[in-house]
Amino acid sequence: MEGGNLQTTTTTMGTLLGSLGEVVTAVIGYVGDICSEIASQPILLLTMGILLLGGAIGIFGRLLSRG
Repeated sequence: MEGGNLQTTTTTMGTLLGSLGEVVTAVIGYVGDICSEIASQPILLLTMGILLLGGAIGIFGRLLSRG
């Protein structure tokens, strides 16, 4: 620190983390848009409900059969 000036250096890892933060923010925005679109369309909501229910039954079935 010379003469009261603070010099900062940009590292590759810092740049990477900054870019990843922007990507995560964009993805979360897209997920919100997709969820609101699914919720506004009854046929999409029904389809997603069936898929989620089937997935939950499959996971619990596998967990119970291991015992």
